[in-house]
Amino acid sequence: MSTVILGGGIIGLSTAYYLAQQKEASTTSQSQSYSLYIVESSPALFESASGYAGGFLALDWFVPAVASLGALSYRLHRELAEKHDGPRRWGYGGSHVYSLSVEDVGVSGPGRKARGEDWLLQGTSRAGLVGTNSEADRNSHVSHSQHADRVNVNADGTPAVFTPQPGGTLETIAGPEECAQVEPRELCEFLLDECKKMGVEVYLSTKATRVLTDDTGAFSGLKLQSTDEDRPAEWDVECKNVVLAAGVWTPRVFKTLFPHSNWQIPVEPLAGHSITVRSPRYNTPFVDPSKRRIGGGDENWLCYSIYCPPGQHWPYAPEAYARLARNGETELWLGGLNHSDLPVPELAVDVKKMIDPECIKDLRKTTVQLAGLAKEGDDLNQDDLETIREALCFRPVSSTGKPLLGQLPEKYLGGVRVGGGGIWVASGHGPWGITLSLGTGLVMSEMLLGKKTSADVGLLRVA
Repeated sequence: MSTVILGGGIIGLSTAYYLAQQKEASTTSQSQSYSLYIVESSPALFESASGYAGGFLALDWFVPAVASLGALSYRLHRELAEKHDGPRRWGYGGSHVYSLSVEDVGVSGPGRKARGEDWLLQGTSRAGLVGTNSEADRNSHVSHSQHADRVNVNADGTPAVFTPQPGGTLETIAGPEECAQVEPRELCEFLLDECKKMGVEVYLSTKATRVLTDDTGAFSGLKLQSTDEDRPAEWDVECKNVVLAAGVWTPRVFKTLFPHSNWQIPVEPLAGHSITVRSPRYNTPFVDPSKRRIGGGDENWLCYSIYCPPGQHWPYAPEAYARLARNGETELWLGGLNHSDLPVPELAVDVKKMIDPECIKDLRKTTVQLAGLAKEGDDLNQDDLETIREALCFRPVSSTGKPLLGQLPEKYLGGVRVGGGGIWVASGHGPWGITLSLGTGLVMSEMLLGKKTSADVGLLRVA
């Protein structure tokens, strides 16, 4: 009997990857007839958060209910990178993390020092406790590396990709043992390729329109329909389990499949614009020989992250990641301009049409202030940055601020009985979808197979 995963983003892919691995390792006759499908309504994958997010990874920046999952996922990211040359294939690298602190007298009162990671304290992060991390008390900068001659640095030793801010100070809040970065789209492409090698079937331009039941009224499969108007088609697929992992589209998928349910999946969209650029001051990956090597090669590439508070140059809290792409190509991603009122489009490929030029213009101005070529005096920084891409992401945020993982009780299914299978959900990861992806995938695969989970996710299950 089959499992169908609805949603081809990083959560759905991670679930399929670990489920296929465990099924491939099994030698039972049942596994030989087992099928695994990923169903994606869009004609292309990774057109929202999974393809355009910042790619920041954290070991322990989470509330207690998420801490175990976060630690597992961080370990899996490192292990995957070591096994499959993640630094060159999807830009995996340990990340030095800064908070930009500025005097913010006009906004927050006399003498207050606004910190860049303040936004993380609002229920989704333990960033205020990162002083316990390995780098936080050292205030070490890139010039401490034996290879500092390979990179451009500011006079204070901070990486020159970030322009010194008047009245601002970069404070170290975490290091590359506790934080890392990836290029999300390239990680997703790797997972997709591996899934296909293990026999996972991927259906694009396809949506599930209703559940099927057997003669006893128990759930037995899904009716699928093409979303391509030029190639209309409908067909049935038998399956034992369905995983709802469609990001912000998850509540919509659930309502379509279970129209008689009085329950709603408590996930809302948080949209965010971003911009990715190249900088002349970040053209070689940072190298830190004092840290453990990742990937087994000679390189030990290091990325840099910066969190900024609202201030005179921007009214929101921008975050910027000097990260790597394939084969050590360097780029700077900047986001933080978020919107909670944008409507979710029908398909993920429609997100591009919703990019607001004024928001991109605003982000560009912020990027130049943070990373443009500094001029003497009070002149504005010079915009010498090359645009790589402009994007809009929709992140799924749950009502509790924590992911929803696990099987849905029958009482929520509007009269549908599941028999020997189940309807499962993996959504609501908010801004932590990339960092929690691999841990979520492993835990969901273990739940589906009836195994003990590798992380304690008891407080993340749907009650």
